[in-house]
Amino acid sequence: MRLSSSHDLRLSPSLHVFEQEGGWHWGITVPRSAGSGFKVIAYSEKTFFDEAEAHREGHRALERFADVPAASLERQ
Repeated sequence: MRLSSSHDLRLSPSLHVFEQEGGWHWGITVPRSAGSGFKVIAYSEKTFFDEAEAHREGHRALERFADVPAASLERQ
């Protein structure tokens, strides 16, 4: 899992599962605090063969955000 160097976790992260270049991936985003759109705060480096597998792994990653205080994630 990759984390961006700076991100805003005041709003709940959301999981996205998508197909790209013949495989499945997941990404976790938060709404941008200023302006519009979303910021990617984590994503899969692994390509999954199955959408369900990418979804399961993405949910596992999303659960890690619930266990870690936002302040400590901002330092990563």
